[in-house]
Amino acid sequence: MLKKEFRLRKKREFLELKEKGRKISSPLFGLVYLESEESKFGWIVSKKISKKAVDRNKIRRRLAEAVKNNWIDGYKILFLVRSEILDKKLIEIESEWKKLRDILKK
Repeated sequence: MLKKEFRLRKKREFLELKEKGRKISSPLFGLVYLESEESKFGWIVSKKISKKAVDRNKIRRRLAEAVKNNWIDGYKILFLVRSEILDKKLIEIESEWKKLRDILKK
């Protein structure tokens, strides 16, 4: 997991991103992002994805690891996960994250 200083933790941070953020998407997840001085990341994994907390937490951990391995500065980013991510491995999740990260850098 990412350090607390790099995670979106407060409800107002999530609401700000949902209201003001821009959206891009991939087959595995969507991103809501805002440019910012500090980098922060958050994840929303609904019970519609999986009823099991174990599965939802596994998805969060894999996304956090993908972000750690392929860092991007200057954005607050919220991941909106889709059910297609359930059977994907870390390598596949990282490749999708890299594609969207490259779009953000442009």
